Amino acid sequence: MLTHEGLKRDVARRIERIQAMMKDKDLDALIIIGQAAPGSLGAIRYITNAHLWGGAAYAILGANDPYPWLQVWSSYQAVWSRNETVSLPERVESPDDLTARSVELAKGYATGSKRIGFVNMNKLMSIDTYKAFTKLLEGYEMVEVTGAFNDIRQIKTPFEIEAFQQNGAILDASLNVFQELARVGARYWDVCAAVEGYVKSFGAFWGRTKLSLDITPYTVPTAKDRRMAADDIMNFEIVYESPWGYWLEMTTIFSFKPLPEYERSLLDAYLQAVDASSAVAKTGNTFRQISEANDQTIRDLGFPVVGKHTPDCHSTGLDGSDGPSTASNPEFVLKSNMVLSFHPGTVMENDRGFLVSDNFLVTPEGAVRLSPHNASRYYLPLEV
Repeated sequence: MLTHEGLKRDVARRIERIQAMMKDKDLDALIIIGQAAPGSLGAIRYITNAHLWGGAAYAILGANDPYPWLQVWSSYQAVWSRNETVSLPERVESPDDLTARSVELAKGYATGSKRIGFVNMNKLMSIDTYKAFTKLLEGYEMVEVTGAFNDIRQIKTPFEIEAFQQNGAILDASLNVFQELARVGARYWDVCAAVEGYVKSFGAFWGRTKLSLDITPYTVPTAKDRRMAADDIMNFEIVYESPWGYWLEMTTIFSFKPLPEYERSLLDAYLQAVDASSAVAKTGNTFRQISEANDQTIRDLGFPVVGKHTPDCHSTGLDGSDGPSTASNPEFVLKSNMVLSFHPGTVMENDRGFLVSDNFLVTPEGAVRLSPHNASRYYLPLEV
């Protein structure tokens, strides 16, 4: 199923759902705003497969036209996007004035209600750009529909679920690369680069590796000259898009020596929390129930829970977050076939904790892991 032709068929069905939303809201046209950065390009990619690498872009979709337009700032970006698009290549343009051309196309569709929807207007549009749009669209109504658009893309198609599973297998296997290359005296930057090289060999583009070396959950890139020491306990995280653009976060713990009793017990507590919270991450339940399950499980095991260092989970897709999180909307009701980036955010006194991450699919029976990264893979010993 994971082929370019399969993607084209899947995107066509996505566009049908988006156009149904547009007709329900009486929108003649839709303008999707994007930026070339992780977290800012997924909405455009959702209906075009454009993978932006720099600058601003707009996708324009008519309520009855199955083929969107794409406006990008660079002629080189346009060539790249034509090679990858699932729309009509001739509809990828790099005009001198992105705003004016996008408005021209939208007006061409807006012959009825003169209502034009915008996605990411409040998130990505600058004040100056907003003023330019409002001037050019005098007499038209600009309607922010980011929430409605995200409601659609939060429900993953079979194609998308398979893409997540593919990336789950790739990232889980990449941990073996770290395990094989790690040695006392090795430079962290070199080992992490090898892991990223492995992932990128499958066709991924954006991503990063990070570590925590102090038994706190805050993973960050190490100093470039830092080398591995025999006593290091490494909370390693890799955050990477799939070859098809779907974001996944994954962690594990590495050490040269066996984990001390406290660290082993703390890691086990987080893994038990994942078991408990994934069981309640089912259709119809709320984000709050996930957070409460994480905290209560760890508290019941005797650890002094003091708060959160990160959301317990959030919806993920072609952006690392394509909607709500346990922090931003704890009363959000889970829907079947959402994919959650799942990482108990519970933290102990003095910031003690581990980051434990993977992706899960919401089902009526509970959340299902989308990778081979089971509990036995959250601690991987290293050879001295």
